[in-house]
Amino acid sequence: MKIAILNQPQDSMAAGEEQRGSVAIVNWELARCLSRRHEVLVYAPKARGQMSRERWGAIEIRRIPFVARRFHKAVQLLAGRLRRGAPYFTSRLYYKEYFSQVARDLAASRPDIIHIPNQTQFASLFKLWLPGAKVVVHAHQDELAMLDLELLRRDLPDVDAVATVSDFVTRRARARLPDMAARIHTVGNGVDTLRFRPALRARAVRARELRGSPLRLLYVGRIAPDKGVHLLTETVDRLIREGVNLELTLIGKPGLMPYDLLSRLLGGDGEALAAIRAFYGGSLRSWVRKEILQQGRSYGNTLRARLSPEAAARVRFLGTVPLPALVRAYRVADLLVLPSIWQESYGLPVAEAMACGVPVLASASGGVPELVDDGVTGRLVPRLDACALRSALREMSADPARLRQMGSAARARAERLLTWTHSAERLERLYLGLLAAKPEPTRAAVIAECSGSVDIA
Repeated sequence: MKIAILNQPQDSMAAGEEQRGSVAIVNWELARCLSRRHEVLVYAPKARGQMSRERWGAIEIRRIPFVARRFHKAVQLLAGRLRRGAPYFTSRLYYKEYFSQVARDLAASRPDIIHIPNQTQFASLFKLWLPGAKVVVHAHQDELAMLDLELLRRDLPDVDAVATVSDFVTRRARARLPDMAARIHTVGNGVDTLRFRPALRARAVRARELRGSPLRLLYVGRIAPDKGVHLLTETVDRLIREGVNLELTLIGKPGLMPYDLLSRLLGGDGEALAAIRAFYGGSLRSWVRKEILQQGRSYGNTLRARLSPEAAARVRFLGTVPLPALVRAYRVADLLVLPSIWQESYGLPVAEAMACGVPVLASASGGVPELVDDGVTGRLVPRLDACALRSALREMSADPARLRQMGSAARARAERLLTWTHSAERLERLYLGLLAAKPEPTRAAVIAECSGSVDIA
C-alpha cells in the first residue's frame, strides 16, 4: 500500500524519534511501524530550519511551507469567546491552506490511503482530488460523540473509516452514529517498550531507600485546567502540610485548550466546565490576559501562587524536556498521577509510565480504565473528587511494597497489550479491509441513509 499520514496543521514534525505533542507522536510511531511493509508519506507544516522534503529510513516527510498558525489561533480564540454557531475547528476555513496544499500534492502521488487527524470536514476535499483513495479519519478525541449531528452529516459521507484511540471513543461514536458503526474501529495508541523501560538497578536501589525518602510523584502532560493539575497541586500541598513525605515533579507545556473545543468535548458536563471556567477569565480583560497575552502561562502562575511555603519547596515545574530526560524522569518516579477533569481519550503518559514500571493514580476518565487495571497496576478515582484523590494518594504513599508490585504488573501489562506494533497491525488490517471491500455507495445515497435514520433529538 501507499499510505499518506497527515499531521495536525499546527504541529510540526521532526525526522527522528523525538516528536512534540500526542498526535505527532502517534502519527510518527504508526508511520514507523507501517513503513516496514508499506510506502509511507508523512505530511506536516514546515517549521523554521526544516527541509521541505526529507527521508528518515523508509518514511518520506513532506512539509507544507505556509501555515497561518497565528491567524487561525486568533480566530479560534475569538470564536470560543463569542460562542456563536459551530466551533471554528469544524469550519472548512480552519487551516484550509494547509489541507488544500496537501491535497494538490497528493493528487500527483496518488496514495491508496489518506489518513487525516480529526478534521472530518476535509474528507470531501481529498475525495475531490483523489476519488479513488480511501479516507481514514483518526479520532484522537471524543468529537464524534459531541459535535452537532448536522456537522457530522455534512462530513461523514466522504469518510471511508474512522480509527479511534480507545474503546471509549469507539463506543460513544457508534452509539451516536449507529448507521456508521461498522466504519468505526478501535486502533488504540501504544508505547515504545524498548525506550520506555525500567532502569532495574536504579529501581532496586530506590526500593531500599524508599522508607526514608520522599515518595516521588510525577505528572506528565499539558499544564492545563482540563487535566486537573490544580487538583493535584492542591492535594499534594495539603498532604505535605499534614506531614506526608512527598515530592512532585510536573513535566509539560503550559497551555489552555481553546475554549470552543473544550466546551464541546465536555458536552453537558456542567460540573466539569464550571470547575475550570475561572481559569479562562470571566471578563473580556481577563480573557485577553489569560488566553492571548499570557497564552496559558497564567494557569501555571496561579498554581505556583497557591502553594504553601512547605509545598513550594517540594514541587518542581520543569516545562517541556528532551526525550531522554523524560525517560529518566519516569524511571526515578514512584507514582504517576493524572487527575484529569475531562474525559481522556487515551492517556499516552499513562502508557509510558507503565512501560517504565511506574504505577499510576488517575481519574477514571474516558479510555484510562482500559490502560490501568484498578488495584493491580495502579488506582482509579472518580473525576473531580479531590477527597478520593487525597485518600488514594495517602494510602499509596504508606505502602511502598505495594507500589513496587503495582509497578511490576504495570510493566508486564504494557509489554503484553500496549505496544505500537499492536496498534499498527490493527490499523493495517483496517486499511487492507477498505481496499478489499466493494465500492462504497455514492455520497447522495449515504446522505439519504443518514438523514433517514439518525435521531436528531
